[in-house]
Amino acid sequence: MPPLSNAQHAYHREAAAAHMVANVPRVHVETSVEEAFEALRGRFYDCADTVFVIDAAGQLVGIVRINEMFGRPSDRIGDIMQEEHEAVRPGDDQEAIAQLAIRLNMIAVPVVDDLGQLIGAVPPEAVFRILREEHMEDLQRFAGIAPHEHGADAALDASLFNRFSRRLPWLVFGLFASSLVTLIMVGFEHALSRNVAAAFFVPALVYIAGAIGTQAVSVSVRSLSGGGFAIGPLLRDELIIGLAIGTTLGLLAGGAVFFSFGQLPLALAVGLSVLGGGAVSALAGFALPWGFQRFGFDPALGSGPICTIVQDAASLSLYFVLITILMP
Repeated sequence: MPPLSNAQHAYHREAAAAHMVANVPRVHVETSVEEAFEALRGRFYDCADTVFVIDAAGQLVGIVRINEMFGRPSDRIGDIMQEEHEAVRPGDDQEAIAQLAIRLNMIAVPVVDDLGQLIGAVPPEAVFRILREEHMEDLQRFAGIAPHEHGADAALDASLFNRFSRRLPWLVFGLFASSLVTLIMVGFEHALSRNVAAAFFVPALVYIAGAIGTQAVSVSVRSLSGGGFAIGPLLRDELIIGLAIGTTLGLLAGGAVFFSFGQLPLALAVGLSVLGGGAVSALAGFALPWGFQRFGFDPALGSGPICTIVQDAASLSLYFVLITILMP
């Protein structure tokens, strides 16, 4: 990627201007394909995968991919260009570039000023780099790791103390929040003492709830970062999927418990807890990142650790209530 100009340095490292190149092929909307080839021939461009179509005022009106121009020398550029297009502004975050590239299947993403005039484009290699960096950042945020100021790759080479300090905060929160789970178990100590076998399945219930919740968090953050998705239908779908998964796993777990221990009440408690825990975990895992974004926070930051506490507390509470009712 070419060195940044002084104007580009004025923007944040994740702004569109920091990834943009200005030397891109431009043609007028009224130009024929043959004339466009003649005008572009013999010139060097920093990004030549896409030809950007402008009007007399320099405003972006469409895009044409090079492969669409071959074999149509007499056609007018305006007749073969893609009019349905979008662009980013110099100060837009790089995540907007990634969303636009994915949603519109763009090779190069145009950059325009406030008047809509074309000033450059984000080339394919930069788009790929942005996609990878955003993916790496999301993976770290799922785990509650604060983003590094110089990007996700820089985090791998950071000092031990830097890596320690970025990972610790949400885990400290999780440590104190986990006391809620401890209090739940203490509250049902009498039920556990009367039914020792009930304690055997606590790790399995926690694992199942965590696995379902993690999947739901991933789906939620992916939908939010991709943009253009209605949250309501997705939330409904995740709840249905959570119930379906919970039902399937609940039947398997309940059947295995009954076959191994011969206790129908215990089998029902385990099976129903897996069912209820699956639904709660799917709902919490999907809704939590959405809630983060709704209140102005990064939807990926800390979603994993917080969701773990919520789903563990819900699953164990349901389990011990069922144990108390079914195995008095």
